[in-house]
Amino acid sequence: MSWLQRLLGTRPSNPDDALPWREVLLAIPILQGLNEHEQTRLCELAAALLRQKSLTELGVSLSPEDRAALALQAVLPILHLDLQWYRGFHEIILIPEPVVRRETLQDEFGLVSDIEEEHAGESWQQGPLVLAWSELAQDGGWDGYNLVIHELVHKIDMLGGEADGAPPMRLGMSMQRWRRHFQAAFDALNAQLARGEEPSIDPYAASHPAEFLAVCSELFFTRPATLQRVYPAVYDELKALFGQDPRSRQPEDGASD
Repeated sequence: MSWLQRLLGTRPSNPDDALPWREVLLAIPILQGLNEHEQTRLCELAAALLRQKSLTELGVSLSPEDRAALALQAVLPILHLDLQWYRGFHEIILIPEPVVRRETLQDEFGLVSDIEEEHAGESWQQGPLVLAWSELAQDGGWDGYNLVIHELVHKIDMLGGEADGAPPMRLGMSMQRWRRHFQAAFDALNAQLARGEEPSIDPYAASHPAEFLAVCSELFFTRPATLQRVYPAVYDELKALFGQDPRSRQPEDGASD
């Protein structure tokens, strides 16, 4: 801020403050059930996010509407929290398409195999958030998938150290109860897959407790009726963590799954 701006009590204008926040918010299905106060709060948090974090576009060019849509969905998990829950990173990097990496895996019998894994999003401890725009552009519906929410929940999980599916607890929550409920659900999903049954949630959730948390958080915000039906105790823990009940916002025609 310059000496003149300090003298006049004004701040430099930020182009993101003039983004079409309300118009974009009302066009995103998972945000349409928010009340007036929540809409205002979400827009304020989204603008603050873009002020605090660097948004690097590599091979993509976002419109004002794109920037608003990304930021609004990014702050949905912290609607009733604050930006301190996103203190573990300083940059969001957008790339055009998912990255394919060759990885070496070893199964329980010691057999080693090389596979190619597609990564639409990546996050590391104290590192940037990397997101594929081709996937992000599809976010916002009541379909059970939301890349930016998935990856940001990993960042919340990492606030306590390595991502292990047990993020810091809010006041009044019990880590022991959280671990008990999540472990029981995680074990139930793995047992279901071992029996060859079709799960109600993305089987990727069974790969690691951290992925189970991220996938369940996606469902919590984008297909809450499913999560509440399949893992009611997990739903209640997420409701306590995020201070929200998205089931009350989900249209009935999207809840009969």
